[in-house]
Amino acid sequence: MPDIPPRRVSITALLAVVSALSVTLALAPSADARATSVPVTSSRATASSVPAGPWTFSGAGFGHGVGMSQYGALAQAKAGRSAQQILAFYYRGTTYDAVPDTQTIRVNIVRGQSSTSVVGRARSTGGGAVRVTAGSMSLRAEAGEAISVRRSGTVVIATCSTCTPTSIRGTSITTTWDERRTDLSLSGRSYRHAPLVFTPTPGAATLEGVLHLRLSDEYLDQVREVPWSWPTAAQQAQAAAARSYALRKVTAGVRSSCACHVTDGQADQVYGPVPEGSEATYWSRWREAVAVGGSATTGFVPRYQGQVIEALYSSSSSGRTVNNEDIWPGAPVPYLRGVADSWSTTADNPRRAWSVSVTSARLASAFGLPDVVSLDLSERTSAGTVRVARATSSTGTTRSLRGDDMRRALGLSSAFVRRPVTRVSGGTPADLAAVSAHTAPDTANTVIIASGAEDHAAHLVMSRPLAGSLAAPLLLTDPTRLPSPTTRELDRRGSRITKAYVVGGASMVASSVATQLRARGIVVKRVGSDNEDVTAAAIVDLMAGTGRIIRAGVFTRSTINEASAFSSVAALRREPIVWSSSTAVGYRAKAALRRAGVGNVRLLGSTTRIPTAVSKDLTAGGFRSMRFAGPHSHQVSAQIAEYFRPYLRATEVVLARTSPEGTVDAALAAGYGSPVLLVGTGVHPAVTQAVQSTPQWSSVRAFGPYARVSTTTLARVRNA
Repeated sequence: MPDIPPRRVSITALLAVVSALSVTLALAPSADARATSVPVTSSRATASSVPAGPWTFSGAGFGHGVGMSQYGALAQAKAGRSAQQILAFYYRGTTYDAVPDTQTIRVNIVRGQSSTSVVGRARSTGGGAVRVTAGSMSLRAEAGEAISVRRSGTVVIATCSTCTPTSIRGTSITTTWDERRTDLSLSGRSYRHAPLVFTPTPGAATLEGVLHLRLSDEYLDQVREVPWSWPTAAQQAQAAAARSYALRKVTAGVRSSCACHVTDGQADQVYGPVPEGSEATYWSRWREAVAVGGSATTGFVPRYQGQVIEALYSSSSSGRTVNNEDIWPGAPVPYLRGVADSWSTTADNPRRAWSVSVTSARLASAFGLPDVVSLDLSERTSAGTVRVARATSSTGTTRSLRGDDMRRALGLSSAFVRRPVTRVSGGTPADLAAVSAHTAPDTANTVIIASGAEDHAAHLVMSRPLAGSLAAPLLLTDPTRLPSPTTRELDRRGSRITKAYVVGGASMVASSVATQLRARGIVVKRVGSDNEDVTAAAIVDLMAGTGRIIRAGVFTRSTINEASAFSSVAALRREPIVWSSSTAVGYRAKAALRRAGVGNVRLLGSTTRIPTAVSKDLTAGGFRSMRFAGPHSHQVSAQIAEYFRPYLRATEVVLARTSPEGTVDAALAAGYGSPVLLVGTGVHPAVTQAVQSTPQWSSVRAFGPYARVSTTTLARVRNA
C-alpha cells in the first residue's frame, strides 16, 4: 500500500464484486425462558449480551465518493454533456487545458513477489527474443524460452536453462525486447512496452517489477478505469482525470517502497496488459479519447488556478459527492467540494443501492474488539456518509474507525450506509389501519372493527391481540358509519369476509355500523362494552376459545402508548392485553385470565404509571408479574423491542409517532408484526441504542405521513 489513502475504487473492481449471501437468522431461545419477576429498567439489561449477527449494511454508491463519479460521468455523457462540462461539474472552479505529457512514468506490475518468470512471444516474423541485463552482464532468451527471476539476499537473479549464460545477477535486472515484433508474457498477461526493471523490495525478501513507460500513450493507452465502450465524453473525462492523477504522481517522485510512481491496481490506477479478444474491439476508441484535443506531446487535464489538480475519482457517489477532508485528514481542497450528484443514481449504476451481510466476527476484528454489541453510525458528513463509526463490546470498550476505513475493513461498497426506508402514508387513522390490514392474509374470513377515536384508544389496543390470534385484519370505524378506507378494504377482500367482531359498546360503535356490515352479508358479533374491564374479559375469553394463552399484558390509561408498542408482540404471541385502574386489574379481566389458565402477566409501564398497588393486587390473586419500566414511553418501547428481539426475528423496525393528540398510531403499526419503536418530534436515545445493538433490523418503516414521522426523525433512526 502507498503511504497515502487509497484514491478510488475502480469500475474494474466493481464488476468483480460478488453478490452477498443471504443469511437466515436462526431462532433464538424464547424470550419467555428469560422472563423474571424483577422490573426491566433498561433496554441494555434485557438485550442479548452479544448480538448473533450477521450485521446487515445497506447503502448507495461505490468507492470513497470524492471528486468525479465515473457512473455520474456516464450519465452526463448520455445527456449530451462534454468532457469539459463533466470535469467542471465535479471539480469546481477548474479549467480544461492541454499540458505536456511525455514524461516517463514508472508503473509497478509485480508487487512484492518472491519470484516470477517472463517469456517472449513473437508478434511477427523474427520476434519473440528477450534480453535480460544486470550491469555489464546479459543473457538472451529466444521466443518461448522462460526466464525465471527471483530474489536472493540483496540481489536479483535471472535464470534460463537454455540460455548462454544460464544466469546473471545484480542489484537490479532490466528486461528489454523488440516492441515492434515482441510482447512480453508475465503471469499470462502480455506487455508491449519496455523496459521492465526488477529490484529488491526494501525491507522484505521479495521483488518489485516496474515498467518504465511514456505517460502520454504507453501508459494512458492501457489504463482501464471505465469500460472502453462508454460514450466518448465519459471516456475523454476519464482520460483527462487519469492523466492529471498520473502527472501529479510523477511530480511527487519515485516511491521507494515500490520503486514506482504508481502501482497497477485500485490504490492508484488500473493499468492492464495488451487488450485481446472482445476488449480489443473498443481499444481504438479509448486511445482516441486519450489523444483528443492535444498533440503528440500534450494532453488535456483539469487545472485549478493554473495547477494540475489531484483528480480524485471513484465509481459512484450516493447522490452527493464528499468533501476531501471528510475522508482523509487534511485541509479542504477548493476543487474537491461535495456537489449534488443525482447523475450517480441512474439505472446504469449497479451500485445505486446495495446490501451486504457481515459476520459478527469480521465486524469485531475490524474494530479490534472481542465482540460488538452496539454499532453507532450516527456521526455523518455533509454528504450523509459515515464520518466516524463507533463499536462497543460487551466489556464496555468502545473503538472508532473513520467511515472510509470501516468501508475498506468490512468490504462495503461505500461509507454511505443507512437502513432502507418504507413509509406508510395515510391522512387519517382509518387510512393507516386499511394499509396495515394488508398484512393479514387475504384468505381471512374474519375482520375486527374498532373505534378510531382517540378517547377509545384503550379498546383499540386490546383489539390488536385479538386480531393477531384470529389472523384477521383490524379496521377502524367512525361512531355511526364505516369510513371509506375501511369500506375499500372490505371491498377488496370481498365475500371472503363472513364474520366481524365489533369491539366496544354502542356509544363507541353504533348499531348503524353493524347494519352496514350485515348489508355485506357479514355476521356481526359485538365484543365487550364501553367499559374497559368488560371488554378486556370478553377478548380474553374469545382468545382462549381459539387456543391456549398463558401470558397477558397489563396497562392503564396512562400507559396506552407502552401497551400499543407491546401489542405487536402480543398479537404474534397470543397474549391479551387487559385494562387496569391505578389500584387493580378489573375483577372481570382477572376472572377471565384465571379461566384461560394465565399465570404470568407483564406490567407495561413504570411504577409511576402502573403503581405497585397493581402488582400487589396481581400477586395476591396468584399471578406472577414482571415489569417493563422506564420514565418515558419511548424508552419502554425500546425495552420491549430488545427483550423480544430473539422471538420476533424481524428484519425491520416500525417507527410510530405518539403525541397528546394522537396515540392510536402504534397500535395500528403493530399490524406489521415487527418491533414498534415510539418517536415524537425527536428520538429518545434508547430508541437509537436499540437499533444500534440489533444487527437484524436492517430496514425502517415510518408509520404515518411526514407530519407524523418527520424526515428528520426518520433520518435519526435510519442513520443510527
